[in-house]
Amino acid sequence: MISSSFYEYIDRESIDSDLICLLCHNPFIDPIVTQCGDTYCRLCIEKDMRTGSHCPPKSCNQLVSTDHLTLNPPSRLVVSMLDKLKVRCQLCEKTNINRGTFDEHITTNCPGRRIDCAAKNIGCLWFGSRNEHDEHTKTCLFEKLRPMADILYKVIENQSLDIKEQKAQLEQQKAQLQQQQIQIGDIQSKNQTQKNETAPIHKQITILREEINKLKSTTLWL
Repeated sequence: MISSSFYEYIDRESIDSDLICLLCHNPFIDPIVTQCGDTYCRLCIEKDMRTGSHCPPKSCNQLVSTDHLTLNPPSRLVVSMLDKLKVRCQLCEKTNINRGTFDEHITTNCPGRRIDCAAKNIGCLWFGSRNEHDEHTKTCLFEKLRPMADILYKVIENQSLDIKEQKAQLEQQKAQLQQQQIQIGDIQSKNQTQKNETAPIHKQITILREEINKLKSTTLWL
C-alpha cells in the first residue's frame, strides 16, 4: 500500500476501535493476527519481533515471534471495513476516497503526485507533479527528439543482435578450431608413435646395407 503519509482519515473519531492497532494507534495496514487473537499492523508487530518484545496484551506473556503469528488472515469483514474507510489525499486534497482504492488514485489519477517525465528513458531529468506534466511535455526537448531517439535505439538494438550472432558464430568457430587442434594433436601423436616403432627397422636396414656393401667390396677384391 502507498505510504499513509499521503492521506488522512476523514472523521477519524467515528472509526471503530476494533480496527485500530494498539501499537501505532492507527487503522490497521496489512493486518496480521497473533495466536492470542489480537490483530496488529504487520510492520508494527514485526518491529516488536525484531526488538525481542513480549506480545502487547498483558494477559499474554509470550515473546513475539513468527511462531506466535497465525497463518490465518484477518476476516474478510475486517479487510472490507478497512478498505471502505474514507480518506483525503494530502497531495491533491481530493476527499471521500476509499482507502482500498487510494493506491490506484495515487498511481493513475492524483494531479499532485510527483512523477518523472515520460522521456526519462531517453535522458529527460524533469520531475514534477502530474498536473504540470502535460505542460512540460509540450516543451520537452527530449520528447521532440523521441522519434529520432527511437530510430537510434532500434539501430543499436539491431547492431547488438548482429554482434550477438557474430559472437555466437565466433564461439562456434573457436570450438571447431579446438576440435581440429585436438585431432591434429592425435595425428601427430600417432605419427610419432609410428616413427618410434619404425626407427629400429630403419636401423636394421642400415646395418644390412652396410654388410652388403662390405660383401660387395670383398667380392671385388677377390
